[in-house]
Amino acid sequence: MPTSSVRTGAAAFALLAAGAAACAAPAAENVPDVSGAVGTRPVIAVPDRPAPEGARTSVLHEGPGPEVKKGQVVVTDVEMRSWEGNRKLLSTWGLTQPTTVAFDGAHGPRAWDRALVGRRAGSRVLLVGPAASGLAPRDVAPARVAAGDHVVLVFDVIGGYGVDQRIPPVDAEAPGGPGGARDGTPVVAVRADRAPQVTSWGRGAPRRLDVRTLAEGRGPVLQRGDVAVVQYASWAWGQRAPYRSTYAVTGPNGFVVTPDAVPPGVFEALRGVRVGSRVQIAVPARYRPGFTTTRGGVAAPAGRAVLYVMEVLDRQDR
Repeated sequence: MPTSSVRTGAAAFALLAAGAAACAAPAAENVPDVSGAVGTRPVIAVPDRPAPEGARTSVLHEGPGPEVKKGQVVVTDVEMRSWEGNRKLLSTWGLTQPTTVAFDGAHGPRAWDRALVGRRAGSRVLLVGPAASGLAPRDVAPARVAAGDHVVLVFDVIGGYGVDQRIPPVDAEAPGGPGGARDGTPVVAVRADRAPQVTSWGRGAPRRLDVRTLAEGRGPVLQRGDVAVVQYASWAWGQRAPYRSTYAVTGPNGFVVTPDAVPPGVFEALRGVRVGSRVQIAVPARYRPGFTTTRGGVAAPAGRAVLYVMEVLDRQDR
């Protein structure tokens, strides 16, 4: 899965930058009305009044989970609209692909940090701000936002995570399930100080989907429709370097556990897995004929068998 595919909407997310400052909740007369349960796509009604000056945030629902800490990345759903004209700009619900937001100016807008840092997992947060407060000119046309426009964002915070967070590692070579090297499956080295590495490709590409549990978790079981938060690496079969790795790069990603929201084989592999597990997934080249990319932009190499190692860090209803 290439970096751009899981960082869905990164260009649009860059609309708000470091200049915006959050303050107290806006006055009632110019607060957009947001309806719908947390975890479902919000319905935003923008009032027919001038937008408030400056950037403003308010917590619409306080979640029960841990607080997002400074230095973490945030996995979140987000709905973005323009205040002027109430135009749809972006929806991770529409893309069935939550996003990972970092506050380094490269992978996420710095202006979002005061809206998200310190919020609890499971919270719904409203952010209203002028698009011009740090909007790069090259992003105006693609995002369909004029220089004087304001944007309305609703976040459903899935959680905050360390960029290299993982389940407790095993400082040894971890074969692909019981018998690994003996039955010809790939062998993956899982160590504390680096991302997983394939040390042996076994006897050849798989002819059927093969899912191996490398470490068994004790958390909740993933079910269809959940959001799974995973740290992972993925390789085109036989290649030394992964074509996509989140470890210490983007940080954990969120995936909706449904067939159309993930690449071939991942839904079948994740459904029924417990949080805290590490799984190895070998996917045949033609497991899902005709697949190119998910609606959220998550792709896999065409016509190639693929190997994934995924660490399931968390889950949330969606």
